[in-house]
Amino acid sequence: MPDDNNPIPHWQRQDLPPMLSRRFEFETYGETRRFLDGVAKLAEAAHHYPNLSFGKTYVSVTLDADGKKIGPDLVALAQQIDSLVAGAA
Repeated sequence: MPDDNNPIPHWQRQDLPPMLSRRFEFETYGETRRFLDGVAKLAEAAHHYPNLSFGKTYVSVTLDADGKKIGPDLVALAQQIDSLVAGAA
């Protein structure tokens, strides 16, 4: 049953080790590149640097909680990353 109160419904949560992950798909390389640039700006502002793997039209993002619980700061970063594609989704 989906959790309607989940603030980041498209992200996969893992507790050991604590992390969030999501794959984003794009139509063109240009969209992929703009998304990567946006994630870089958000990461700099948050001082939290995700693990990224990407190809021409996809990006996989993993937010590592550095061995701590997944807290509100990590959830907020996931929401900000989601907002980069909210208009395009």
